[in-house]
Amino acid sequence: MVLIVVLSIHNGFERNLKDTLLGHSPHISIQSSYGTISNWEEMEVSLAKQDEVESAFALVEGFVLLDSRAWQRPSYFRAFNTENEGQIRALEKMLDRDNFPDSTVDFNPAQGASAGTAPDLAPDSAQQSGEIDAPTLTPVDGANFAPGDTGELYGNRYVVVSSELAKSIGLKVGDEIRIIAASNLDEVMAVYNVPKQRVWELHPDIFEDFEGRLKKIFETSGGEEKALSLEVTNAYQIFQQLLPMVVSTPNGDVETEGVEMRPAEREIVRDILDRLDFVDRREGGHDYFEAGTRDLILGGLKELRELDLEKADNEAFRKIEKFVVPKELKIQGIYSDSERSKGPDLFIPITIGMELKGLRGEVETIGLRIEDPYKAEEFAINLQKKLGNDWIVRSWMKTHAERFQLVKTEKIMMSFALSFITLLSAFSIMAVMYTVTVQKRQEIGVMKALGARPSQIVRVFVYQGLIVGIGGAIFGLGLGLLAIRYREGIMAIIRGFGIDPFPPEFHGMSELPAEIMGSQLWVICVVAVILCLFAALVPALMAAFRDPAKSLRNL
Repeated sequence: MVLIVVLSIHNGFERNLKDTLLGHSPHISIQSSYGTISNWEEMEVSLAKQDEVESAFALVEGFVLLDSRAWQRPSYFRAFNTENEGQIRALEKMLDRDNFPDSTVDFNPAQGASAGTAPDLAPDSAQQSGEIDAPTLTPVDGANFAPGDTGELYGNRYVVVSSELAKSIGLKVGDEIRIIAASNLDEVMAVYNVPKQRVWELHPDIFEDFEGRLKKIFETSGGEEKALSLEVTNAYQIFQQLLPMVVSTPNGDVETEGVEMRPAEREIVRDILDRLDFVDRREGGHDYFEAGTRDLILGGLKELRELDLEKADNEAFRKIEKFVVPKELKIQGIYSDSERSKGPDLFIPITIGMELKGLRGEVETIGLRIEDPYKAEEFAINLQKKLGNDWIVRSWMKTHAERFQLVKTEKIMMSFALSFITLLSAFSIMAVMYTVTVQKRQEIGVMKALGARPSQIVRVFVYQGLIVGIGGAIFGLGLGLLAIRYREGIMAIIRGFGIDPFPPEFHGMSELPAEIMGSQLWVICVVAVILCLFAALVPALMAAFRDPAKSLRNL
């Protein structure tokens, strides 16, 4: 009974966790080996036409700093294509309308667009045929993109938040919140953590060596300046040590870190290297430059040597102001999650996610929802073969493997611990059966004296153990199913004593979840009967091989 009740409730928690994860997470996630995905709209349409796929949607994920009513806290967001009907439907099923009845998933009500309206995209002939072509990968460096450049082109400034977040800081539908990209902190700290000295003072050997070579190698020739190609190359390599670069080694290409410097200094260093790159290499081993190149480079070196640190730092901070711009969002809905099955704190439109992550129209992941999520691993393996090694395809089982491993470990340890109750019961039955053999020793002696075989004696006690085992299993099964059926009433009685072992705030459900699995019940009952048989067998063997003369002598 105890095993059946506890394992069934644990099965309910596990089902609740899976339902929550499958509600807000993609069944299959597809990422590029090169970083971001630029042609995500084409991929959405192409992948959505594959067999067993219900919908495909773009995703961007990350952390932000949330500010609301004097509350500031880090929050995890998931940005998705809010025009994707499949994901909108999945999110709508998870809305916590019991506690927040006004919740919706309409991310763009101001424009009057339906939340479930998918974009009218025109797939090419290959997409119409249902085939997947491995998309062209376009690695994009988002470091040079200012998020504020494109954000105001989009009108959807709405968000769906988790019930855990809403309850923790008192949010409700219609409230406004502000979010700041956590990645902005990297930009600020990159400026704040610059060295206190000029880069010239930190690495004088590099600058003095470069400046000395530069003054010697240039000479004027017919309105141009020229220098030996070998000397220019050597000077360039010395100065290039200041910046990150790719160096070929026997073990492959390795990127160096460069040296720490202010953004203004880095800009001047790059300008000097660009001037050395702008060269006309002719026969005779000489490089030709425009007139005045030497003086311009020396002027740049002088600027580095005499750089106004305060002015450079202030200028650097002014340049990053556009990154630290809060996004004003209005809460349209609140979806249900819990501490045990926690989801993203915020669901936001993909365009805002791009701004927060500094992406120019690219996404990080393409998510898929398939008809049978429990076949996701097999589907992911087949899809990986179609797309090739340039793409990383993972099922939700692998994405959340650590979380499910924890649930599995809990279940194993709980079964192991509770199995001792069954073992204790078996030992108790063995003690009872042994007592019976002692009490019936005269009868056993008479039976053996009259010619009863040991096997017949053993059979008597084994049958008794079998009856106890089967009867106990059926009775325990009935009590277990009855306890599960009326678990809420039992919990109400327990709560009446001020004890709540399963608070709804923890598992996020108004009722204690439970799931009865026939295979589990069958195993528990069969093991219980087998243990009872073994418990009866030991005393039976002892009784069967006891000397009948000694048994009769005790009359």
